[in-house]
Amino acid sequence: MENIKQLQQQFATLPGWEERYRLLIQLGKKLPPLDTDELSRMPLIHGCEVEVRFTAQKQPDGGYRFSAYSEARIMNGLLYLLLSALQSLPLSEIRQFDMTALLQSCGIAPRLSETRLNGLKNIESLLHQLD
Repeated sequence: MENIKQLQQQFATLPGWEERYRLLIQLGKKLPPLDTDELSRMPLIHGCEVEVRFTAQKQPDGGYRFSAYSEARIMNGLLYLLLSALQSLPLSEIRQFDMTALLQSCGIAPRLSETRLNGLKNIESLLHQLD
């Protein structure tokens, strides 16, 4: 995953939505691939217009390893952004994670459909419940 601050800066330099859309698609291609077995064990996230799966696995050191998948390219880009943002956060910050703020910082929140936002907000709710 990439540093979220660098990704936010990269989005900030883009002049319009089309360029941001292209960057999201490119980022989605970087989402780590999952095999069929991993996908079958990942819970489905409801509320999104496409299939989205997300899991948070607690690690022995108390941290979490996150995995995500979608059948849609743009959603994979959004999931890559999310995983990049989460990768270095302590649990206390993960529990307070604000998905809307992340999307606004990248200039992409206004162009997302309600159903995409619903799926991402459902992931945010799961993060807030981690222990």
